[in-house]
Amino acid sequence: MREPRVWALLGPHRGDNNQVLALAEALGVPFEIKSLRYNRWRHLQPNVLGASLRSVSRASRALVLGNPPDLTISTGHRSAPVVQFIRQRSEGRTRSVHIGFPRLPPGRFDLIVATPEYPIPDRPNVMRIPLALSGRGPDPAKVGPSDAVPERFKSPRSLLVLGGPSLYWTLSPDDVSEALSRLLGRQDSEGSVLVVGSPRTPPAVLRAVERQLVAATCEAMLVPMNGPPSYPQLLAAADRLFVTADSVAMVSEAVGTGKPVGLVAIRKTLGGRITMALMDRIRPGTRVYPRDLRFFWKGLHDLGLAGTVEHPAQGHVPDVMAEVAARVRRLIG
Repeated sequence: MREPRVWALLGPHRGDNNQVLALAEALGVPFEIKSLRYNRWRHLQPNVLGASLRSVSRASRALVLGNPPDLTISTGHRSAPVVQFIRQRSEGRTRSVHIGFPRLPPGRFDLIVATPEYPIPDRPNVMRIPLALSGRGPDPAKVGPSDAVPERFKSPRSLLVLGGPSLYWTLSPDDVSEALSRLLGRQDSEGSVLVVGSPRTPPAVLRAVERQLVAATCEAMLVPMNGPPSYPQLLAAADRLFVTADSVAMVSEAVGTGKPVGLVAIRKTLGGRITMALMDRIRPGTRVYPRDLRFFWKGLHDLGLAGTVEHPAQGHVPDVMAEVAARVRRLIG
């Protein structure tokens, strides 16, 4: 019996791509990576583009014009028209697994894997998971010394991971400064604090953090985004992890370590306050389009997987990858 042909469709966002690759690897079969690049038509909604390659570059079109695979794994609404095009070419033979919110009716896919913040109607082919999918990452013991956390950063090590603003939420320098002050004040002479940003972190926040760390009385450092130390090494070396609450992917990676995790609160933008107040009034309990982080945070709280800066939590982490991989294996036989 031949092994199924699997295409992992990658896009512009690292966090999304990591989920696609993690699931593809978990299936235990060979897979092909198709890195898609998008053009100006990417701004159109998937229901407008239909089953087409109009929104991808010419080189990307060539990547998906071969013999259709048995399975596509995709993420992000930009890939949805491409997936529909592949399914159409295969005359329905290609199975499709989409991670996140495709902004199309769930029936257009064989399986949708979604974290709680997405406004996707409940259907038999919708699988809700409390955490974003993530791979195991490299074994810290096998990473070279130049990539490791320097020995001067003694335990207990606190790692602060910074995200950035999104549609309805903003990352305030004051909130980050307050959280960092609490972490620095908590460390004794043997402890240390490490801080790392992301591509979405506002430069003003990073500059404020750097000034604050210079005045720290304990060992502290703002780690360059591309290391060293590497991000997997930072996660492995930390004793406690603190993450700004805007990033589902980064929070999920932190929770996945099994260590105590605290969320740094973020603030609603003016548009966020208006939109959420209106939705909570006319349709209480309904998720705000296109995603409502409050539902993700509630899921973490209910499972005891994340706390606050003052009281980080450490709960039993469900093996969501094993559950999703098993479901996908059944899908492709």
